[in-house]
Amino acid sequence: MKAYKLHDPKNLDNFKLGTYDEPHVHDHEVKIQVKAVSLNYRDWALANGWFGYPGEKLPMIPFSDAAGVVTEVGASVTKVQVGDRVAVNFFPDWHDGAFSSAKTHRSLGGSTDGVLAEYVAFDEDAVVKVSDSFSFEEAAAFPCAGVTAWHSLVTQAQLRPGDTVLLQGTGGVSIFGLQIAKLFGAQVIITSSSDEKLAQAKALGADHLINYKQTPNWEDKARELTQGEGVGYVLEVAGQLASSLRALKAGGTIFQIGAVSPSDEAPNLRMLPLATQRLQGIYVGSAQMLADLFKAFDANQLKPVIGQVFDFANVKDALAHMGNGAHFGKIVVRVG
Repeated sequence: MKAYKLHDPKNLDNFKLGTYDEPHVHDHEVKIQVKAVSLNYRDWALANGWFGYPGEKLPMIPFSDAAGVVTEVGASVTKVQVGDRVAVNFFPDWHDGAFSSAKTHRSLGGSTDGVLAEYVAFDEDAVVKVSDSFSFEEAAAFPCAGVTAWHSLVTQAQLRPGDTVLLQGTGGVSIFGLQIAKLFGAQVIITSSSDEKLAQAKALGADHLINYKQTPNWEDKARELTQGEGVGYVLEVAGQLASSLRALKAGGTIFQIGAVSPSDEAPNLRMLPLATQRLQGIYVGSAQMLADLFKAFDANQLKPVIGQVFDFANVKDALAHMGNGAHFGKIVVRVG
C-alpha cells in the first residue's frame, strides 16, 4: 500500500510517500480502505516539527481523521462487517465514558501511527459507522474538530436555547461549533480577520460578527452585544485566554481547546472563583461522542463545511493551505 510517513527530524522535507505492507488484522480489529482524511492544525504543527509526544517513534504515519470502507474483520468482531462505511476516532482507546489518561495515552498521528495511508487497522470499538448520507470527504471531517466542539457544547455545556457562544476564527472546530450551537438554538458571536469569512459564517447562521482587526478589543464588543452581561461559553482556540475571560459572563465557561497563536497577556486566574467562571480543558473525545455527532447531523440533514479537497499526491499542498490560514471549515485529502 501507499502511505505517508513523517521521518526524523520532523519537517516537510521529511514528510514522505512510500510503499509499505498492508496492516494485519488481529482478533478484534477491522481493516479499512481509507477513502478520505481531513487535516487539523495539529497535523501542520507536527509536520513542521513544532512539538512532539513523549516516547513518539519516528517514522510514523501522520494525521488522525479518516473515513473509509471495512475490507476485513477479525474473528471476534461483532459490531461491523465487510462493506460498512466507517470513520476512525481520534483516540483509539477512548470508546465511551469520561476522560482518563489511559484512554487518551494513544492519539492517532501523534503518539501512535495515524491514518494517511491506503489501508489502516483498528480495534472495532475505535471505529464508528457512517450513514450513506455523508460522502467519505464529509465523514472524514468529523473526528477531531467535530468531536471537540460536540464535547464542549453538548457533553460539557449541555447547551440550551438562548445560550450565547463565542467562537474564535473560522477553522474546523469553530465552524463545527457554529453548526452545533445553532442546532441547539444558541446565539453565536464569531470573530475573524476576514469580512468574507464572516459573511460565510453569517450564511451558516452566526448572529453577530466581529472583525478583530477592525475591532481589536473584541471582548468589549462581545459584552456590548450581550447587553453588558458577557457570553455564556467560549471555544478558546486562539491563545487569547485573558480576552476570553473578559468576554465571559459570571458563571460562564471557557473551553480551552488549543492555541494557534501566542499570547503575551497572562490572565488573572485568581478572579475566576469570585465570578464563578469555569476554565475547562477539552481534548477531543470518545467514539461514542463521534457516533452521537454523526446521528445529530444526519437527523437534521446537516453537512460539515469542507473548505477544499486535495488529492493524495498533493498532501504537502494541503498542509501549506492549512498553514497559511486561508481555509474556511475543513481541509480534506481524497485517498485513492
